[in-house]
Amino acid sequence: MEFMAYIINWRDIQPKISHLSAVHWGGLRKIDSEIKQDSDHRNRLKTLDGFARHALQGRKTSDFHKHDTLEQVYYILSGNGEVLCDDQRHSVREGDAVYLPAGLHHQMFNETNNDWLIHHVISQTVDGPGGEFAIRNWRNVEPITDGTGSVAWLQLGTEGANCEVDALRSLNAISREAVQPLGKVQNRYRNTEEILYVIDGAGFLVDDSGEQQLIEGDMIHVPPHHGCDIVNSGEGWLIYLVISGKERN
Repeated sequence: MEFMAYIINWRDIQPKISHLSAVHWGGLRKIDSEIKQDSDHRNRLKTLDGFARHALQGRKTSDFHKHDTLEQVYYILSGNGEVLCDDQRHSVREGDAVYLPAGLHHQMFNETNNDWLIHHVISQTVDGPGGEFAIRNWRNVEPITDGTGSVAWLQLGTEGANCEVDALRSLNAISREAVQPLGKVQNRYRNTEEILYVIDGAGFLVDDSGEQQLIEGDMIHVPPHHGCDIVNSGEGWLIYLVISGKERN
């Protein structure tokens, strides 16, 4: 069933400690991941590289490290703190998409807070070091709609995209989307591979294979050229993050 949308909730993943002191839930990974296990269906990405959840407890920091061939985006889900990129510290808060260029050292700080700092780590392979550090909160983005039923905030895009922050080199876009209460996104169809993450609300994903329930914390892999409806079954907004890969030959 390669062409089905696949859903797993972060709560169903066994956590581990990563980057010194962060609790790490390994989410969706590349199909040829080095940590591949034949029975682990999370190894299914073809153009995207990785999507994981990190939680840094209060009064802690992560380690100081870099990736020469990975660009990363930290998406802040809750809490606030600071991120160090190269030699400068930047404040971060819920709703920030933080772009970390390949080849630059970076580190997360939650040392002055008691609450957890929770964020996604989105990783994508690039040819080598390069890029410009950037932060973009969805509240500072003009909302758009394509007429299918959702409102979207394009936080980070690639060069040439209709986006104020075009920092991405290998990823295509990082967006936040919302479906109004009891609304529906009809015939959602993209040419590129996507990961969706449910931030808030509940509903259903409907495609040719049937209906799958959506709840907060779900990580969803949508293959390229895969059509589906997203139905909001609740009285509040259904809100999800969208990570889009580029088309590959």
